[in-house]
Amino acid sequence: MAQLKMYWKRQKPDPIKLPEGFTVVNYKDESDIPAWIEICKNGLVGEDATEENFRGAIFECDDLVPEKDLFFIDYNGEHVATTAVIYHPDKNMGHVHMVSVRSDMRGKGLGNVLNQIAVNKLYDDGCDYAFLTTDEWRKAAVRSYLSYGFQPVEYDEGMYDRWVAVMKEYGIKELEMLKEEDASHYCYIKLED
Repeated sequence: MAQLKMYWKRQKPDPIKLPEGFTVVNYKDESDIPAWIEICKNGLVGEDATEENFRGAIFECDDLVPEKDLFFIDYNGEHVATTAVIYHPDKNMGHVHMVSVRSDMRGKGLGNVLNQIAVNKLYDDGCDYAFLTTDEWRKAAVRSYLSYGFQPVEYDEGMYDRWVAVMKEYGIKELEMLKEEDASHYCYIKLED
């Protein structure tokens, strides 16, 4: 089953606010790979997270320059969360990729910080819009993406109905859905009380 897709349209973001004791750093070299694997084992990729996953998701991703596009949130000098934020200049489009927080660090607002990092970089890069994909079961992530201006996209059969189900499950009353082709308005979904 296809993942949910969301678009972000260019808008000036709020500054990044880190919880006390946390810092943001960029990927520096291959010594960061084991921490990335550990973070993703707890989240996105699951127990199958490997160096091969890292190389495919990061080194083989078009336009991704790890030293400027791969971010970590650190706590006491240890990587505990990650995201990649890629700018595709030929399309003036961004891509938020491989967002994950180590399980023992969840509930501290780090997903929101990752979104702040993403939208600030996208804005600074001059992106007109950006996209990400996620799953319905990532409830906190979907809520966080929505709160940072990402909107649902109708791009595959059944997406409208899946987003209505997400809205009902999460208690969301209204959403604007966008077209995939140009990120323009598609429809406004409002649930009845």
